[in-house]
Order: sequence, then structure tokens, then C-alpha cells
Amino acid sequence: MIDQKRWHRGFVPVPFSFSKRFCCRYQFGIGSKRHWARRADHRSPRIVARGFMRFRTLCRLLALVPVGFGLAPLGQALGAAAELGVRHRIDVMVSAEPDAPVLSRLKGAKGELSFTVRLSANSKESKFFGMLRPSFPDIAVPDGAGKPLVQQTKLWEEEVCHQRRGLPKVTVTQLGGHFGEGEGRIEISAINRHIGVLVPPDELTPGIKLDPGSDSFGVFLAFRAQTRNSRLNVDLKIYPIDCFL
Repeated sequence: MIDQKRWHRGFVPVPFSFSKRFCCRYQFGIGSKRHWARRADHRSPRIVARGFMRFRTLCRLLALVPVGFGLAPLGQALGAAAELGVRHRIDVMVSAEPDAPVLSRLKGAKGELSFTVRLSANSKESKFFGMLRPSFPDIAVPDGAGKPLVQQTKLWEEEVCHQRRGLPKVTVTQLGGHFGEGEGRIEISAINRHIGVLVPPDELTPGIKLDPGSDSFGVFLAFRAQTRNSRLNVDLKIYPIDCFL
């Protein structure tokens, strides 16, 4: 017997003796057949439920197999779409306003034009920054305002396909030339304004946005540079051309 006086005051003393067998499975009925039968009947619903859950999980996995095969072409299509890039082409055309001096005084006269274009087209695959200086000699002044001085001409085009990173930045900074001979000769010298410099008499205003459109080369965005006194227009068309990287 354990001395009950040794127990802490917070515990309730329970007398017991080691003289008796502490645990006998047959004494409590654990080893009886009736006990194991009841235990088997108690666990059988759990076993059935687990089996059903495993079967349902397997069915779901099998159902996802055709879905995965069906999404494979879609993934390939999305991958192909992600590889679609762009390259740009820039065309130029020069025209005169109806009230331009060259149309009112020098119809049919010969002349020439040249201008400077600052171009910045930077991308990971293709980088370009510089000044383009196209010139057009032997220009004939048309007999009406609806006809251009310079027909649409390709100014610049990218050879490398690259990612879509916006449009190139293109600005007409200077326009010069002349039309006619003798006393009726008209000189053209137009530049855009600069900080700290007097505004030029024939000021060139670049970056006038025109309505987008489409033609035989595709869709385009258009910008215009216009001179104040000579009333000439330099139109730039930017074509985004789809390509594959």
C-alpha cells in the first residue's frame, strides 16, 4: 500500500494495491469475441467512407486527364500569340495648303525640297537613333491643292522584328528648298523653335496629330509638320507591321 500522507494536498488519494492484477484484458472484456465484433461493426462505416472518398478522388483525376489534353492546343496557341512582334515603317509625303504662295504664284514651276527628321526607335532587338535627311529634287508645283508636291515615299523601315514597345519618336526639325527662278523665286527655310532663340519667321510646327487610317500598306498613324508662312505640310505615316519574333 502507498502511504496516503505522501500525496500532495491538491490530489485526491485513491487507495490501490499491487497485490491485485493491474490490468487484465479478459477482466474488462477487451479480449472477448463480443468486443471485437462490436469494434468491427463500429469501424465498418469508416472503412466504407474512406473507400468512397478514394474512389471519388480517382474519378476526379481521371476526369482531369482529357481536360489537360484539351488545354494543350490552347497553350500552344497562346504561346504562338506571345511570340507576335512588330516592326515599323515610316513614309513621308509633302503637300501645300490651298493658300500656299507656291500654288498661287508658281504653278508648274520646278523646285526642290529637303528636310531633317530626328528619329528614335529603341527596342531590345533593334536600336536606332539619328537624323534622317531626305531630299527631293526636280519637284513640279501642281496646278491644284489636291495634288502633293512629293508623292508618298518610304523614309525608313525596320529590318528586325522586335517586341511591342510603343511607336518610334519621329520629329521634323527643319525644312528647306526653293521653287522658281529669277525674281519670282521662292526660298523656303523653316525650322522649329528652340529655347533661347527668336521664333523663326517661317516657323515649323511638328507633331500635329492626324486621324489614323489604312491604305494598301496597312493601318497607319499620321503626324504632320506645318510651316507658318510657306504653308507646306510634311506628313509622316507610321505603319506597325506584325511579325514573328
